[in-house]
Amino acid sequence: MLPLRRLNPLIAFLALLLMASAAQGQNETRPRNSQFWFDYDPTWVLSKRWTLDVDAATRFINSDPALWQIRLYPTLEFSLLKWMDLSGGVWFIYTNRFENSDLFETRPFLGIKLKKDIWRGVRLSNYLRQEFRIRSDLSTGATLTARRLRNRIQVMIPINKKSLSEDNTWYAFADAELFRQVNPNVNDGFNSRRRYRAGIAWRRNSTWTYQFFYGFQRSRSSIGAPFVEEDIFSFSLIHKIK
Repeated sequence: MLPLRRLNPLIAFLALLLMASAAQGQNETRPRNSQFWFDYDPTWVLSKRWTLDVDAATRFINSDPALWQIRLYPTLEFSLLKWMDLSGGVWFIYTNRFENSDLFETRPFLGIKLKKDIWRGVRLSNYLRQEFRIRSDLSTGATLTARRLRNRIQVMIPINKKSLSEDNTWYAFADAELFRQVNPNVNDGFNSRRRYRAGIAWRRNSTWTYQFFYGFQRSRSSIGAPFVEEDIFSFSLIHKIK
């Protein structure tokens, strides 16, 4: 069992985040959607510095019209320094829009992550990534392209241990991510957004980690369109293969 005094700060933080999100939805008339994310994330340790991450995911967006996605995220990561990782890969995203034509997106990207472990195993990180997005309408063949910068600042806090790398470790995490659309006139979901997440995870051992988070974001389809608020509920199964 986890000591209650260690869980109290996390419970309070998640409660405040959920209440703030609910209050914002009650006080404003902006459209509001829900998203449900499920990920299986196998990661192969290729060497001391190289890892291959192939995240297979599904997304259901309860919007008007509703969307359903299948995603595959092969990512190659290189640990350049103890405090710096470089990454690159290509994401593949199929979107079933039910009432409209389906979409397929290819998303090559390059990223850099800076990280630092501080007091009692708390880890701070800053992940900067540039994406080049190519989205095709599978009915008409029309293609949109856009570049986007993303920057995510995150904190991970071990709850029942003093390190994030020990077995049977519970940890909390929270992050904020900003998106900057380089091509502001491209619509159809390519424009900037802000995303905030908070969650909890259990690192069972060096092989399996289970992660849940709640997220909140605001997005819009074009620079003149109104913002849509979205609640995100996500569960991930992280599988490390040596």
